[in-house]
Amino acid sequence: MATASEDLTASDEIQENEATLSDDLNCPLCMKIFWSPRRLPCLHSFCHDCLQSHIYSIASMQDFVKKLCCPLCGNVAFTGEVSADKLVRLFPLNTLMLSVLMGQQVKTDLVCNACQAQNFFSPAENLCAVCEEALCVQCSKMHGISRLSTNHTLLKIEDLPRKQETVLQDNEMFRCTEHTSLPVEYYCKDHETLLCAKCFVDDHASCPEVIKLANKTPDLSEALNQMKAQMKILEDQLKQFAANNVLNLSKLESDVNNLTTEIRTLKKIINDALDDLEKRVKEEGNKIFSDEKKRIEQTNQRCQSHVTAIRNSNVVLESASKYATQNQTFLLIKKITNQYFMSKRHNDDMFSKNDIVTLQLEVNKQLTSVINIPRGEIGMLRMKKNDEIPVVPDGFKPLKECIAECVDVKDIKGSKDKAPWYTKVIFTSNEHLLLVDYENKMLYLLDSLCNIVFSHTFLRKPFDVCIVSKHGEDIAAVSLPITKSVHLFSLKDNSITFVKQIQTKYMCYGIAAYSHEELIVSGPCGDDMRYYWSIITLDGKEKSYHEFAGAGTNQTYVALNAFKSRLYISVWKDDSLHCFGLNGTKHFTFTHIDLKGPQGVSIDRDDNVYVVGCRSQNNFQLSPGGLLIRIIVNEIEKYPRGICFDKNGDKFVISHGLRGPGFYRLVLKKG
Repeated sequence: MATASEDLTASDEIQENEATLSDDLNCPLCMKIFWSPRRLPCLHSFCHDCLQSHIYSIASMQDFVKKLCCPLCGNVAFTGEVSADKLVRLFPLNTLMLSVLMGQQVKTDLVCNACQAQNFFSPAENLCAVCEEALCVQCSKMHGISRLSTNHTLLKIEDLPRKQETVLQDNEMFRCTEHTSLPVEYYCKDHETLLCAKCFVDDHASCPEVIKLANKTPDLSEALNQMKAQMKILEDQLKQFAANNVLNLSKLESDVNNLTTEIRTLKKIINDALDDLEKRVKEEGNKIFSDEKKRIEQTNQRCQSHVTAIRNSNVVLESASKYATQNQTFLLIKKITNQYFMSKRHNDDMFSKNDIVTLQLEVNKQLTSVINIPRGEIGMLRMKKNDEIPVVPDGFKPLKECIAECVDVKDIKGSKDKAPWYTKVIFTSNEHLLLVDYENKMLYLLDSLCNIVFSHTFLRKPFDVCIVSKHGEDIAAVSLPITKSVHLFSLKDNSITFVKQIQTKYMCYGIAAYSHEELIVSGPCGDDMRYYWSIITLDGKEKSYHEFAGAGTNQTYVALNAFKSRLYISVWKDDSLHCFGLNGTKHFTFTHIDLKGPQGVSIDRDDNVYVVGCRSQNNFQLSPGGLLIRIIVNEIEKYPRGICFDKNGDKFVISHGLRGPGFYRLVLKKG
């Protein structure tokens, strides 16, 4: 028997679910209850009229729309060329949402919407699944006769909970994406995709695990409950993530205020020191001026007395020349001469001691160096990104709780002069594959079934490859160690077209995309005990360069985490994996007795690190901080090399050196 507490909890949960559902029934553009919701390929829905208005705003003065992106997430929803007034109808009605809306409307007494517009209030008997209009008996008849609505589905309101399944049966989500007129009837476990009968016959007849949906009879309620629980956990994680962002923003604002206060404090310290210097200079300068003024006044008085004595002597000599005798004149000249030489000695002594006094300010050299710094370079604000792992809500099942399951290993039937040596395989944005054959100097573009779509032959051996997405187009960057170069290729129209070649400073083995304009390359730097990694632009300009110690000169692979805050480099020669910050700081070096000849490195959706051991023929799973979680794959045949996760981060492919791509998926451990 359920307790009152349990009933209350269940009631609260129902109310919470209803409140959440009410929010989910609002159009993201108009923020009102959906009206005739249209579903985009990204699964976001919008009212018919809201989406139409958005399309018109994109089209502007043009009659045709060539590209449409989702107003919410920005994913491309349509490319082609169609008139603005017709584009909205290319997107299907979200009949799942309609069924929920109808279920919500039944909770209240409905009146006929058509009659209500004429100020009549007739009870509604039916709901139109297309228009979402409640209709009385008479208006339902007229609705069925009208040429515009003759094909609309009318559902009796009293039978609505049972009739919702009618709407679901017509949902486009249950039709084949390639052959839209055919329903999905099969599921291919090998390729994790739904199939119609034509897809099964044409492309998947040879796949070992194809299930007919009609025969898949197990009760799915447990799977649905598990999915709902996982979605709830993910929702909690996103809410926590958003809350943490708000806290971080608040802390950032506090940092700005604290730094401003710190600068004001620094300015006050400097100003106080300068004020003290100014005071001392003024006091000492005034004393020097006063002493010098007194000395000069005394000296000038002596000068004046000497001038007076000289004038008097001249008067006496003039009188003697007129009135004195020869003897008197001789004696007078003798006396004045003695006085002259005595006065001259005094004057010479006074002249020699009469220094010109000036004042200079001697500034501390450290202060001088600060003053000489250009104004814009006296200090700068640095932004630090914290790459600590966020707190994960309880109950969340990260991929470290998973094990790897081999789905398939494909043989590539290409033209080969020698036995292949596949050094790297990666996913493209459209789920195709790029495969590097080092020994035969080949680059293959493969479809999802590993059929060769296009190939390119090099003059020298290629080693690694990565994808740079530029202006919505995939650009493949391939490293060629011997020529110290990177070749760029366009993958447009399912082909491999050479674009340009850029040179690297040293031999380039590992390569990874850093941005849509930059690459990270790594390899030995000439010295037998040194390796390097650097960031270069697609024009070949080096943005940063770092070196680290290693053993020998041999192959490296490189990978970046999702936040582009940590760089992982494997070094074959010393059986190690190195982790660096983008500023060159070394975080850790990982080695293990069972890791031999480490090669490819990749990152899953939880930022866990995977490194392939070629000689040990295994695959290690590490935490972002470099702790061993487990050896997730053992006894990989044919010498594994490169590894790459798909865009969802829960499926990866390994290039088996002598065979071809091996596909693995991560599944939760049982028990």
